Amino acid sequence: MARTRIPTPHGPAFLHLYHNSRDTKEHLALVIDSAQYSEPSETGVSAPPIRSHSLDAIWDEDETDMDRITRGAYVGRLSATTQNVSTPAIAPHPPAPTSDGVPSPLIRIHSECFTGETVGSMRCDCGEQLDEAIRLISQPIPVTSLSTLPGAPSTIPGRGAVIYLRQEGRGIGLLSKIRAYNLQDLGHDTVTANLMLGHGADERGYEIAAAILRDLALDDGVRLLTNNPDKVEALQKEGMTIVERVPMVPRSWQARNPNLQLAGSAATEVWQDKDGVERVAGATLIGGNSVHGADLDKYLRTKVLRMGHMLPLWMESPEQQT
Repeated sequence: MARTRIPTPHGPAFLHLYHNSRDTKEHLALVIDSAQYSEPSETGVSAPPIRSHSLDAIWDEDETDMDRITRGAYVGRLSATTQNVSTPAIAPHPPAPTSDGVPSPLIRIHSECFTGETVGSMRCDCGEQLDEAIRLISQPIPVTSLSTLPGAPSTIPGRGAVIYLRQEGRGIGLLSKIRAYNLQDLGHDTVTANLMLGHGADERGYEIAAAILRDLALDDGVRLLTNNPDKVEALQKEGMTIVERVPMVPRSWQARNPNLQLAGSAATEVWQDKDGVERVAGATLIGGNSVHGADLDKYLRTKVLRMGHMLPLWMESPEQQT
């Protein structure tokens, strides 16, 4: 329905808002792609721009250039003096080929979490995960260029997308999620609390995510940032080709155990607040900082032990590692 430029602490991105025929929610895609701004590399090492077919399509035979620009169907940079309308897409476009040595885009399927992202709850690491996903996708990508041209770059700008699904509380909604928190305080874990409320352990679906990825021509060969095997399987059933699963290791666990630290995962932009406390820039209330505490460790342990998430447990000491 619309696309616009969003400056983030990790660099520029393009926010896409989608309507769909499955539910009445407005789902989102945050696309990180500097190719939206630049011309193909003269060295022969480049990646195709990530664009929405439905946005670039012809919506109405009477639509004007300003109609298209207002909804975000433009190319390059948009300014008071630069308005380049995109070419209307007549049919769904196939994934554009990348140059030799360019890795597949990094993708994160992320479910909305008001408590973790907006108010900084430490019952979960959702706010941290959203910021880390944007940051990791924005990292420069090493390339192995087969081009014989001199001066071929060793990296290209990061590229990929966060598909943001409006399915709070693993699909049970904010009301039930708050009630489940009370049951957790009585001693039940997150899975049991959901079941006690008459919900499934995880009621999320990924059909809409797959449809968005197809619209962005990102369905044929992606690296998926997740610890959840069910998410991998669900996307594969929707026809997605996943060439690699990239783990999402909690930042606090990385700090406790350097062996778990991911390449390029250390945040670098540090500032001090008015009280002299160091903060790390980020995209949510948690920002670039880590979430930690007993509630979070219990939550993560449940995801590993009861939901099969592919993550080595790391709690307070090496003796507790599983």
